Amino acid sequence: MLLSLSILTMLLGILYLHSAEKQLAIWMYFLKPGTMVIIIFIAILGLGESSSTYSWWILAGLLFSILGDIFLMLPKDRFIYGLVSFLAGHVCYVVAFLYVPGGGEVKIWLTGALLFTAILYLLKLSRGVFRSGGIALFLAVTAYVAIITSMVWAAFYSQQPLMIAGAILFFFSDAILAWDRFIGKLTYRNYLVMIPYYLAQYLFAISLHWM
Repeated sequence: MLLSLSILTMLLGILYLHSAEKQLAIWMYFLKPGTMVIIIFIAILGLGESSSTYSWWILAGLLFSILGDIFLMLPKDRFIYGLVSFLAGHVCYVVAFLYVPGGGEVKIWLTGALLFTAILYLLKLSRGVFRSGGIALFLAVTAYVAIITSMVWAAFYSQQPLMIAGAILFFFSDAILAWDRFIGKLTYRNYLVMIPYYLAQYLFAISLHWM
């Protein structure tokens, strides 16, 4: 069952990318959240094996993520709603990672590197963010960068390879999305955003079967 759902996730993700490339709107509206529905189902199956606090927070993060997906793909721009949904999802992931048994100290140099990367990238985005939505949007984006950076830090705290890989992939996906929106359009934007995004969510969901 798990293998079949994993293959289905991959196939739906590939079909979504093809639909986005060809601008097949109806298929995009179906396949983008549809891929996440399968990933959420994988997580739900994992709840039966290990119904822990970690598992429920991961599931909550996945549900907020699919909500964010829906907001971001609607014809009318609902970027702020999508941003808030994903921010809530990242908060859930932070809490989940902190509940992982056996978590340990994150090295000072790694914490510093994460902070430096977040601040540098926020400065790079700032002009485009202010141009798009002024101080209110800048504060929202700043909060988002702080939370997703905290998620990566919490993943390292968990000392679990799946969570670390997933968090880094998610960070990369969001960084590409922000660059495309606030700095300049990227040719392969859909591939650079969606492939690491789906991989990250899949890793979070599959971890419920191994915790």
